[in-house]
Amino acid sequence: MKQMNRLTPSTTLATILLALLFLGLTGCAHKQTSSPAPNSARDLSPSAQISYDFLLYQDQLQRMQHHMAEGERSTLTSEDIEELHTRAAEALDRLLVATPSPGLYLEKAGLYWNHPDGTSRSRVILKEGLSKFPNDQMLTIFLANSYIIDDRIDSAIGVMDDYLIKNPDDIQARERLGQMLLDAGKDAQALDILKLIPPDKRSADALYSIGRVQANLGMRRAATVSLKKAIAMDPGFTEAMVELAYQYELAKDYVSAERVYTQILKKNDSFPEARLRLININLKLNNPAKALNVALNGPQTKSFILDAVLLFINDGFYAQGSTALGMLTSDGSIPAEYYFYKAVIANEGENDPNTALEFLDKVNNEDRLYPHALRFKAQLLNAMGKEEEALNIAAKGKKLFPDGVIFYILESALLQEKKDFIGAERALEQGLVRLKNNPELTYELANLYENTKKRDQALALMETVIRAHPDHTNALNYVGYTLAEENRDLERALVLIKKASRLDPGNGYILDSVAWVYFKIKDYDKAWENIQYAVDIVDTDPTIWEHYGDIAKAMGKKKEARTGYANALKLESLHPDIIKEKQKNL
Repeated sequence: MKQMNRLTPSTTLATILLALLFLGLTGCAHKQTSSPAPNSARDLSPSAQISYDFLLYQDQLQRMQHHMAEGERSTLTSEDIEELHTRAAEALDRLLVATPSPGLYLEKAGLYWNHPDGTSRSRVILKEGLSKFPNDQMLTIFLANSYIIDDRIDSAIGVMDDYLIKNPDDIQARERLGQMLLDAGKDAQALDILKLIPPDKRSADALYSIGRVQANLGMRRAATVSLKKAIAMDPGFTEAMVELAYQYELAKDYVSAERVYTQILKKNDSFPEARLRLININLKLNNPAKALNVALNGPQTKSFILDAVLLFINDGFYAQGSTALGMLTSDGSIPAEYYFYKAVIANEGENDPNTALEFLDKVNNEDRLYPHALRFKAQLLNAMGKEEEALNIAAKGKKLFPDGVIFYILESALLQEKKDFIGAERALEQGLVRLKNNPELTYELANLYENTKKRDQALALMETVIRAHPDHTNALNYVGYTLAEENRDLERALVLIKKASRLDPGNGYILDSVAWVYFKIKDYDKAWENIQYAVDIVDTDPTIWEHYGDIAKAMGKKKEARTGYANALKLESLHPDIIKEKQKNL
């Protein structure tokens, strides 16, 4: 909390010194946890009492903050902290009786913001403050935020709506409401609210929010205009520049995207995300030399180097990836990540699985990467036709890491390749006995049921994943897409799929699901908009191209439909006869 109740003008230096004396701040440091209460024999004047309570509150708050900063080094017990908290609250209560103000109510609400009692205590305090200071902007915004923390978005929006009805000219509050709606995924409503701000009174933040909403709604050109205005108003607005560059990327205007990311780095050279995006853009422009130069001039942190190496590997520039990987050894040591990624490059870039296995053998069994190295070895051995050796490694992994989800999934996948579906199911169930209700194991078992034509069992399991883990993106996508495929409960299917897309907005497969649900409900415009995004991101999946063809056909776009079906056949669709029949019927 930044807003503080100030000492009254009548407070004298002597009064402050008296309060400091009570707090023990003018003498040597002492060990007692809390400050003594005023001596009743020496009652303070009202002005001095206000000063004393304010300083007492500040002292207790600083001690709590110091405790938090020290972490495990702090010598204070939980009882000490509770006493500090209690004394701080009591001091604020006395101040609120003597000199009530919105700022003091915010201070008290902040005192309980991260309290074990939760935000409900803060909410009671904020409502009390609003009862005495109706329509105070900051109290209203913090009350709305308390609902957001508890995921009560509609209540938060209601608070802001009520405030704006009484204060229609409060631009800052209207902007905040728009941001709330944006964060809640209510894009159309957010745009309606934000557009009520007169153009000449829109801040850079408001323009940024408008741009983000427009982008979410597929209004890419309008989003670009809004973001440019935000940057023109605030040239140092990095978030707006990043969003603008991303919109250029989505439009495949890589030259413009590169220009913006370069500008970002000129302003903030330590921004690794922008540097990584610049590497990626240069790879898309088939300029690996420049991409490598950007990488080599980046931060020498392990996380950045590995992210950069992965970009080179994913785009098939293995030699440049290997060069960038060498930065990991610049200090003379060789971390496990070096061997792991060298194994990836040897296998994928040089088609040399034996060398890859040699690199993996160099990963120490005490290193955190060791389980992943084991899994990679098993996958390599299986691809080399050494199925039993691969299964032995999976068994070894389960023994060494009985709580390691990856080894139950690995064993199941290896057995599925051998068409041993009973054994594959047994492996996942074994994991679930030890790791009850684990979402990844449950998801994999549901996938196994789907692949073995047990859709009812698969759907039921996926529903349990969603109930226990409502933000499990893959399960949300599965259930939503399955409902769409079965042409039932389409409203719920759309809710689930859109939530999955918000959680993973760059996932082309989920965007395909979004498009397919819109297609099923005959909202062809939105279906077409989303399927175009999907094929922009994933252009190697025959099913997505078939959906592209179906949606184009429904909209009378015969040329685009032919393109979709042709690509589906080229990518070896599992049912080419059906697609050929669709082509004939165009």
